Amino acid sequence: MTDPRPNIVLVMTDQHAARVLGSAGDRLAQTPALDALATKGTRFENCYCPSPLCVPSRMAFLTGLEPHVSGVLTNDDYLRSDIPTIAHAMGTAGYDCRLIGRMHFYGPDQLHGFAKRPIGDIGPSWPGSGAPDIGPLTSARGNRGPELEGSGRGETSYQAFDHAVTDHAEREINDLIRKREATGRPFFALVSLFCPHPPYIALPEDYDKADQAGVPAVCLPPPERRHPALAEWAAAGGVDDVSAEAIHKSRTAYYALVHMIDRLAGRVFDTIADRNDTVAIYTSDHGEALGERGLWWKSTFHEESVKVPLIISGGGFDQAAVDDRVTNLTDLSATLLGLSHAQMLPGHIGRDLRDHDDWPEQCTSSYYGGLMNIRTSTLRHRMIRSGQYKLCWYDGHDPQLFDLRQDPDELNDIASKESEIVVDLAQQLLAGWPLDEICKMQHLSQKRSGIIRDWVNSCKPDEPMRWKDSTPERNRYL
Repeated sequence: MTDPRPNIVLVMTDQHAARVLGSAGDRLAQTPALDALATKGTRFENCYCPSPLCVPSRMAFLTGLEPHVSGVLTNDDYLRSDIPTIAHAMGTAGYDCRLIGRMHFYGPDQLHGFAKRPIGDIGPSWPGSGAPDIGPLTSARGNRGPELEGSGRGETSYQAFDHAVTDHAEREINDLIRKREATGRPFFALVSLFCPHPPYIALPEDYDKADQAGVPAVCLPPPERRHPALAEWAAAGGVDDVSAEAIHKSRTAYYALVHMIDRLAGRVFDTIADRNDTVAIYTSDHGEALGERGLWWKSTFHEESVKVPLIISGGGFDQAAVDDRVTNLTDLSATLLGLSHAQMLPGHIGRDLRDHDDWPEQCTSSYYGGLMNIRTSTLRHRMIRSGQYKLCWYDGHDPQLFDLRQDPDELNDIASKESEIVVDLAQQLLAGWPLDEICKMQHLSQKRSGIIRDWVNSCKPDEPMRWKDSTPERNRYL
């Protein structure tokens, strides 16, 4: 008998800001493939990441558990193998689940329920085992202001990795389609690319095309006085002395990288373009500040950093629609479980996006530090978006409150004027978020990570699932 459940192809990128998308209103973003996908499906206007940092966000998406529940707080933490993921649940429900490319798994378990992973990650498999060798471009990589001066035109192993992932994805999806036609078994292919994650270095043809089209100028200048928590972050990142040339090159290269991943995502979606039995999805793990407010990268709760693009085509989602509900990547994973008729994971906080009844218009995101070479004090930050309001809570500092209906650019912190709203949202935000226990968890995690890093440095364990560029000489400015 024919299984009525759909195949699912999900393309996930790293650090794609929700606003840098033609269908989201950015007329200078060259994203024809993603805009075409939005025409065929529904684009979600207010989708947030569970954490504005790679590993915590991705693990929360896969498990439906917030970072403080799974224990994956920073980029040094890795997911325990006894915590089930959507791949475990969907595999149990009969899906052939394959992971193709990046997922930022740490530790010996590089599958976490996926049946097959034909190409691994460009990043390390263990904390402390080192970033990819990009030779003369190394000075442009990192998360500090001076590194932005190295942005520009060039070729990197990161770009090569994304092209290799796309090649593998085309082969794997075609293989899955043949097996579906032969056996009726549905499949889930998660195709994960590295870009447009920094370094902000793009292929010359993409860079020049973006430069000729023009890149929007920074809209939001640095505030006269930053919130203390953000001031600490900005100081640690050295972002206040970035030259105008570096800003232009970085923003141009970013738009160029977005154009590249649009082209690659388009190739993936082309493999299923004529199939009515397949749901196509595009999203990213977190956003990108890109110089707005004088900030770069991620790690804050401003919309640029914490919002992600989400487009779903097929599966009953309306065509050429925009859904403005407050949603989260955990809602996406709940939807995947719903589409596959898989068992809901224990503790999963997401909601199936197909269910519009009594939608609560609320979600959270958390940040605990741990961004590469930005060193700050131990952080416990948490955000709640509820309807038109966003409350940003910083342990040890005053909160911020924004009315996104009246102030979509988050220019006016109204926390001191709207104390009743702050109290109400703070109660909801703090419920189930035990600060004392999280503090203990952080200290223990840091000690464990230190030992693992020392072991990695001493013993240099194997990384069989790590992709390494066979032609490192490609890394050069052009």
